[in-house]
Amino acid sequence: MATKKASKEVSKTTPKTTTTVKETTPTDVHYGGFWIRFVAALLDGIILGIPNAILQFSLMWGTGSVALSYIPTIAIVVLTIYLDGNVGGTPGKLILGLRIVNEQGTTIGIPRAILRYIGKIVSGMILLIGYIMIGFTQKKQGLHDMIASTYVVYK
Repeated sequence: MATKKASKEVSKTTPKTTTTVKETTPTDVHYGGFWIRFVAALLDGIILGIPNAILQFSLMWGTGSVALSYIPTIAIVVLTIYLDGNVGGTPGKLILGLRIVNEQGTTIGIPRAILRYIGKIVSGMILLIGYIMIGFTQKKQGLHDMIASTYVVYK
């Protein structure tokens, strides 16, 4: 996704009909870099992580079962995949004006969001190098973005 397309309508008139054709011209895409995405992750930690921790503690304390404490975390994972796939990002990204898109500039869908989430796990397992890559690639992609063919761009 090197460029986004802006369209302008051009009318062409022939003796019997008038046809409107859309011409597309490329415009620059502003990719979300490392630091803005880092701040988005911090916001997500506050918005999603704190309630998750409170629910986990409450379930462990209230029921005495450690196994039940995983339910809020599973819910957060499902919510993250849904938001990334259908809405365009988690709350932190959306607050900062970022969106996760595919090569066509549209939302990525659930299957690609799952692949991207798995890629995030891999990015973290290799000493966070998959995340650090964001600062050094031309289109500001981390390993998880490259695996899923996604981009984080400003709205």
